[in-house]
Amino acid sequence: MKRVNFKIILVVGLAFLAAGVVFMKSTNKERTLRVAFPVKLKAAAYEPTNINLDHEYIFLENAFSPLVEISKDGSIESGVAEKMDWIGDELKLTIRKTLKTASGKQITPDDVEFSLKRLLVLSGNTHGNFKDIVCPGVNLKTVEDDCPGIRKDQDSVYLNAKGRKSFLMPMLGAIDFAVIPRSSVDPKTLKIVDFSETSGPYWLEKEDESGEATLKLNPYHYFASKDVAEKIIFVPTDTTKPESSLKDLEEGRVDHLTTIDASKADKIIRFAQKHPDFESHVTMKIRSLFIVFTERGRKELSSDERRYIGDKMKTVFSSIYAEIPGFEQRAEFFPSLGEGGLTQAQREKLESMRELKKAEPKKHFKIGIIKRTGYEEWANPIAAALPQADCYKETNVPDFKKYDKSDDVPHAWIASTDTGFMEDISLISYSLNAGLLGLSKEQRSKWLADYMATDDKGSRINKLKELHYQALAEPAIVPLIASPYAALARKPWKIELSDLYANNQLWRITLR
Repeated sequence: MKRVNFKIILVVGLAFLAAGVVFMKSTNKERTLRVAFPVKLKAAAYEPTNINLDHEYIFLENAFSPLVEISKDGSIESGVAEKMDWIGDELKLTIRKTLKTASGKQITPDDVEFSLKRLLVLSGNTHGNFKDIVCPGVNLKTVEDDCPGIRKDQDSVYLNAKGRKSFLMPMLGAIDFAVIPRSSVDPKTLKIVDFSETSGPYWLEKEDESGEATLKLNPYHYFASKDVAEKIIFVPTDTTKPESSLKDLEEGRVDHLTTIDASKADKIIRFAQKHPDFESHVTMKIRSLFIVFTERGRKELSSDERRYIGDKMKTVFSSIYAEIPGFEQRAEFFPSLGEGGLTQAQREKLESMRELKKAEPKKHFKIGIIKRTGYEEWANPIAAALPQADCYKETNVPDFKKYDKSDDVPHAWIASTDTGFMEDISLISYSLNAGLLGLSKEQRSKWLADYMATDDKGSRINKLKELHYQALAEPAIVPLIASPYAALARKPWKIELSDLYANNQLWRITLR
């Protein structure tokens, strides 16, 4: 019988044990997704009824869920409501009995009714004029007030929408219509005070002063699975330095760059090509970069001057993005092949307007630039082409801000946003409220009410095309560049986001 060398066995055993610990750590790490995030905000700053900027939408769509979900191809799927049925003019939404918060509290029809009334009371909805559908002529003061178009029973919520509005269900898929547990909201102020009890795939475990936030998977959610991250860590990036998040990715501080990252799409694509350990995702060219003239700008700058400024801006941005793959000049705000695109006759009219008189502005005017990083990349060439332009870094859409003095309001602002190929009442409503389509604040609600009262889709689309045309003809908006959104993930994480939307649902970053 051979003598057993216990020393060798001990060493080998310890090695296997160490390897097992490493494997366990690696496995745990794989279920933690570190996400580069462009802001350092506490969760209390986020409010579904008042979404102005893209990072707000990204955070909220991962913490809360709407009544219906929009699939990758744009179709309607079950959300908080497991079934959607039209019964006459009422939309019956049967609420899932299996959906709970992370602590095990069931999401009920009462939570849904409360959430919808809360939206109406706060009156901050930027993605659809829901009030005109369910509570026309009624101004709710409290969530206890009666709204004739909203009722509930033990299992379902019913929305009365005369004419079976075709855009109602897609609108309910916007995160403005997030279902918020009643217990998570202050009953007096209606402010969300508990982000650990949510209806979404993730809930807030902790956050710190540096802006880092940790979200954990809600095991009771319908998107919870072994393939999605158990823990999400939002890691704030240095927005003063272009492509700083790419460096964070390369050096291992983060695993995922979202579609709203400050890095340009081409840089993200090239990074993935050079680094085989990473996977990229690129949408269709649904990102539109534009200059918008505010009501002040349309009043103090003539149409001749606005056309002059628009032409200069086109030249400037064409030069900036000329050599960048995936970026191209855009003549329309909505994609030309989409439902909001212009007719051929409208395009020809706009083309003929190129010969109209243009006039160089005689006085200085203010341009707000909404750009997270590389402000000078736009500001310097604009100043060279338009000495009359006083550029400054803007933090929000001017129509969503309150200014101390009228002189503080810019004449124009430059930013980018997502556009869509299909009719999207949420996007249309947001574009109106942000001032993108040229109507005054008084005109917007009237136009939207008329639009939403039009049951025939063909007639609605014609109204949208005409509004689009008028905004370009004034000009109230001058489209500059079209580009895709792009995202990156460290393998083995796999990106399964939509090509049609800029949304970044983190449950669609998987380990399959």
